[in-house]
Amino acid sequence: MNTRMILIIGLTTIFVVPSIVSTAQGLNTKCLPCEDIQHAVRLIALEKRLTEVDQDYLLELDEKARCWYEKFQNGGFFYNGWQQISEDIVAKVADEEKLKTKIVMLTLGVKIGCEWSKENDVRRISTQMLRKWGDILRSTATESPDNILVIINTIEFEVNRLLL
Repeated sequence: MNTRMILIIGLTTIFVVPSIVSTAQGLNTKCLPCEDIQHAVRLIALEKRLTEVDQDYLLELDEKARCWYEKFQNGGFFYNGWQQISEDIVAKVADEEKLKTKIVMLTLGVKIGCEWSKENDVRRISTQMLRKWGDILRSTATESPDNILVIINTIEFEVNRLLL
């Protein structure tokens, strides 16, 4: 993943996501089921857009790296992938933070996955880092879910520092 792509993901997270989150959180409908449906539709649309961005980055990876990226996202027999970890994390945060957390975890998963999937001698994110971040995310989600966004932001800061 090159610097341009990192900046695009970062800018999307900074400028686009807050407006979508505030719109989704600021709905003033009187019908709670309708609000839930509108919120779900917005989340699905956003997730689709992020997945499309994800696919653009995958085109820059060679076939072997794309295979590793899929393992990172989907996991394996002995370990959970980023998608499962993200679902578990989102399930533990307060309702008003779920959308923001989902978006941040999706974008962070693209950054981490694209870099980790590269050959060992060129990548800047190691398997050891993945284990450390996964352990921290899981333990925080279990022991103090109110702090999960702080942990996610810390990991994102570290990832950005490594990639820029």
